[in-house]
Amino acid sequence: MSPISDVFTPVLKSVASLVGKNSLPKVNGRITIEGIDQSVEVIRDQWGIPHIYGKTLNDTLFAQGFVHAQDRLWQMELNRRTARGRLSELFGPMALDTDRAARTFGWDRLGRGDYKNLDETTRSAIDAYTAGINAFLTQPGRKNPVEFTLLGITPEPWQIEDSMAFSRLMFWQLSHAWYSEIVRAKLVAEVGAEKAAEWEPHYPAQNPIILPKGVEFNRLNPIGGLAGVDNPFMRRGQGSNLWVISGEKSTTGKPYLCNDMHLVLTLPTIWYEAHLIGGSMNVTGVTMPGIPFVLVGHNEKISWGITLAFTDCEDLFIEKFEEGTNRYQTPEGWEEARIVEEIIKIKKSPDYIEKILHTRHGPVISDVVGFSDQKVAVQSMALQPTKGLKAWHLLNHAGNWDQFVDAMELVNATQLNFGYADVDGNIGYWVTGAHPIRGKGDGRFPVPGWDSAYDWKGVVPFNEMPHALNPESGYVLTCNHKIIPDDYPHHLGDVWMNGYRARRLSELLESSDKLNPNDFSRMQMDVKCLSALDFIKALDGFSPEDATLQSLLGRLRQWDGSLSVESFEGAVYEVFRYSTIRNLLEPVLGKDFTNHVLGIAFNPILLTDHEYFGYDTVSLIRMLDNEKSWWIEKAGGKEALLTKSLVETIDYLNKRLGLDMDQWKWGSLHQITFGHAIGSQKPLDKVFNRGPYPIGGDTDTPLQSAISPDNPYDNKLWSPSVRFIMDMNDLSKSVCVTPVGQSGQVGSKHYDDFIPDYLNGRYHPMLFTRKQVEDNQSAKLVLEPEVK
Repeated sequence: MSPISDVFTPVLKSVASLVGKNSLPKVNGRITIEGIDQSVEVIRDQWGIPHIYGKTLNDTLFAQGFVHAQDRLWQMELNRRTARGRLSELFGPMALDTDRAARTFGWDRLGRGDYKNLDETTRSAIDAYTAGINAFLTQPGRKNPVEFTLLGITPEPWQIEDSMAFSRLMFWQLSHAWYSEIVRAKLVAEVGAEKAAEWEPHYPAQNPIILPKGVEFNRLNPIGGLAGVDNPFMRRGQGSNLWVISGEKSTTGKPYLCNDMHLVLTLPTIWYEAHLIGGSMNVTGVTMPGIPFVLVGHNEKISWGITLAFTDCEDLFIEKFEEGTNRYQTPEGWEEARIVEEIIKIKKSPDYIEKILHTRHGPVISDVVGFSDQKVAVQSMALQPTKGLKAWHLLNHAGNWDQFVDAMELVNATQLNFGYADVDGNIGYWVTGAHPIRGKGDGRFPVPGWDSAYDWKGVVPFNEMPHALNPESGYVLTCNHKIIPDDYPHHLGDVWMNGYRARRLSELLESSDKLNPNDFSRMQMDVKCLSALDFIKALDGFSPEDATLQSLLGRLRQWDGSLSVESFEGAVYEVFRYSTIRNLLEPVLGKDFTNHVLGIAFNPILLTDHEYFGYDTVSLIRMLDNEKSWWIEKAGGKEALLTKSLVETIDYLNKRLGLDMDQWKWGSLHQITFGHAIGSQKPLDKVFNRGPYPIGGDTDTPLQSAISPDNPYDNKLWSPSVRFIMDMNDLSKSVCVTPVGQSGQVGSKHYDDFIPDYLNGRYHPMLFTRKQVEDNQSAKLVLEPEVK
């Protein structure tokens, strides 16, 4: 930092903080407000987490909307504009591609349909939440967060459509498998099917399966006991981490549910902690500003957590259009595509009209995802009608396994692994998301849309989706890895994450007969990289002549695989691995397409990665063990490739970290910055962003801190966005931490106060009893109904 910056940055931060403090919401006292029937208490604890006590469900959700808007209004503004394709109104032409994609996939249109399909009770809850947001927006004397001032805008009233479109965007972002079809097709076109197959993701045989043979599928009988179930499809078969352990494996004799969901970290973070009490509901956990209910957490009876399931519920169809028309070929002949025109307003530019074609399979997305040489439509379960918000409504109230399963059946548009635990000692697991039964093809390549043989023939019956209750092993572990063995009768795809995190966590779960919260916190912070050790084994036979190279190689071969921030070997390994992969791919494919083969998707806001991500190391290990690998031969052979890459590693580390090898540390290369949308512009980054901070781990460690293939080595992709340890023996002893802070307002003390705890593996309690809440009270706001 320059001397000028040394002076300028603190001054700028002070001014911004002062301006930010002037816009902080009222959190103490009383407010008379229209829209509630009875008074609601909002007690904020010392961490800024609101505990909302209402008499009715709708009054509590009204207050949830009010509080979300108090603390996260700017984030909510970005959320709704992203989902509805309205970012260009704020940021001009630079946001047009994102808006075009949002309009093409049609989350706004889908959300409107979802609202109509919901039951009256859930619609009423969403209405109450929306009214709470608007009650805050119309508060006399309220000031907008500083971001609105900087951009010169005023927030519009919140609409139900804003919440519904944003929920749709979230459902879609949690679905997978269509973009890898584009990359796979392009790779085959570039080098041929045989050579492309060497980069094909193949799940490592040595890594675990979520439900291997050996798990019992059980159900609860009417008196609460267990009864075995004959399973029709498995013979007693058994970007996030989740494990649930039974009381037999815990020191308390009751289950624990541990979850850390991995997402791209931003400031503010995607999650907002809250405790909602109203009517028959008493639930705490993380919420998402812009959407009602608690999305992950626990109530008085059950807890639940989620990871992405990575089942393949999306296909691309090549559509044959008649030249010069909007007619496309179907098995029954030529049909007119449905046309939707969307007007996109652009700041300081003329409006843009997006003309969207819909075939019988779905929207034609070619032009907005970089595959414009053919017209390709996407068919996705995430673009089908859903009652997903009703599922979370049910989850917030669920009191047992059967009620939990009722909610699972409604999560048809999102492919998730749900973990379950209850106070009665049961643990369970269910894979959600309606899954297509394909007539022909396996979902790996775009297929001809005019051939009915490739059409979807139905969906896998809900009861036949993978699930387990009280498995004999005493635990369920899911890390986005392979779910079922190969003899499972339904094809769920082959796009799982590579399973190295699951293998490491399995080792730790099996390392002790009885586990406790300290064990779980160590597991969530574990940075041992098993894929690194497998890579080093694949270097057998490599013996460079240069003494410096020999020394480095010797240190790698003695390394335990720990990617701590202090690790010398970790820094060498990561640069060596990355250089080797680049030296294999770039001479053949070029830099840009190499990035896509390594997992980069089409849009940094809507879709950052795809299913090839995380398989580069797996594929590299396989090639190094294959004497006939075309890619290795093309690079000059194993010895030449590795020598070149190791020399480049030394050169890079010398330039980046200095000539003193003792200063080569993984944390000096691998850092995390919590970035704010406004902070992308200098010098505002000094005001709104926080970091960089050294962080351990990588894509394959339980503490996942993923590295973007097009911009190494910082943690620019996902990391744990929340960490839970939920104690079913005493729910008031459950703990949690999110990465940054509760408030999205730069002037708040809760803007960044979680960072030290997050980086160091500490937690705060999830206060659940009224006494706990009052003992830790920092502010109390009472919302009073307006007297008519």
